[in-house]
Amino acid sequence: MASQQTKLSPGMAHLSAQIEYNQSVADQISESSEHHKRVLQALQQWQRARLDATYADLRSSDRYHAACEFFLDELYGGRDVAARDRQLTKAAPVMRRFLPDDLLAAVGDALRLQAMSLAFDFKLAGLLIEAEVIDQPGYAEAYRRDQNWAGRREQLTLIFELGQLLGETVQHAMVHRLIRMMRAPAKLAGFGLLQAFLQEGLDAFSKMGAPDLFLETIHTREQQALEAMQAGDLYPFQAWIGQGPEPILIGQARR
Repeated sequence: MASQQTKLSPGMAHLSAQIEYNQSVADQISESSEHHKRVLQALQQWQRARLDATYADLRSSDRYHAACEFFLDELYGGRDVAARDRQLTKAAPVMRRFLPDDLLAAVGDALRLQAMSLAFDFKLAGLLIEAEVIDQPGYAEAYRRDQNWAGRREQLTLIFELGQLLGETVQHAMVHRLIRMMRAPAKLAGFGLLQAFLQEGLDAFSKMGAPDLFLETIHTREQQALEAMQAGDLYPFQAWIGQGPEPILIGQARR
């Protein structure tokens, strides 16, 4: 087993490790109580509404809309991607043969960000287990109880670094064309969701062009909100969305 690991490229080794991490987070959630899952659903529903409102200016831009959909919804906002990740486990050997190592590393970073975000949400849901609603004050208080400031800052750093890596990768036209050409074969092989995920990310960054303003906007706002929560602010997102979004009743959460 160890000798096989040494044969993996850095990008593939990173991707393989993140596949395992994703699965461990998924298993933890699957084994949790039904009420914990309902709280998680409510939390993620509220968080997606919060992200929609916080970045309404970016979403309304033709240049940044697709990148918002990919980054904020797919990787950071708690979307259910279990089916895609199951495909990824099967597709990894194929990806190793056909995709460049830097793109494999980017996929690994995307999985790491998604799994990290989901793990943080799951823990936060545990801290909100007795709550009746999810709202800004309760969300901020759960952050303070969690005290995971270093982990949250690492999450923001990963967003920035992954965005830069995708911005660099999309400059290689051959890679972008290769992903597009894989659409029909991937669908026939049962990897259609995974191919669509890769194409969506590359298309978004290709359309956006230089990602600096997009990434800096996300990093700055999330960092400011994090500092506000750490300082005890009840409404850490007030600068962008006032006291919204509307509270979510735990029992009425929906996917």
